[in-house]
Amino acid sequence: MASKKQIAWRKKFARLAKSGKFKKKKGAKSKPFPSPNKRGAKYMIIRFFRDDNIPSKVIRRDLTLAQARKHTNDPTTMKKGVWFDGYDEQDDTSYGQQRERPDTGDW
Repeated sequence: MASKKQIAWRKKFARLAKSGKFKKKKGAKSKPFPSPNKRGAKYMIIRFFRDDNIPSKVIRRDLTLAQARKHTNDPTTMKKGVWFDGYDEQDDTSYGQQRERPDTGDW
């Protein structure tokens, strides 16, 4: 059973809803969620090698997400069974750091 306070809030909410308080205003457009590039995210291209003795290395820095995806989807950015290029979000600590090897399964 609802308390008197809960019933009072329900009535108040019903009055506000009926008056149009919660209706969307005409012509008001909702803002889309900002893309990562508008928030300042930058990406870097990393070359991963199959041989564990060869460390991964950063190929390019300061790319947008679209540029990074375009680069890594290009078939010339891999040599089957030897190396491939991937991308990762860049941050201030990314400079000069070793990268973990991704789990690639069978090449």
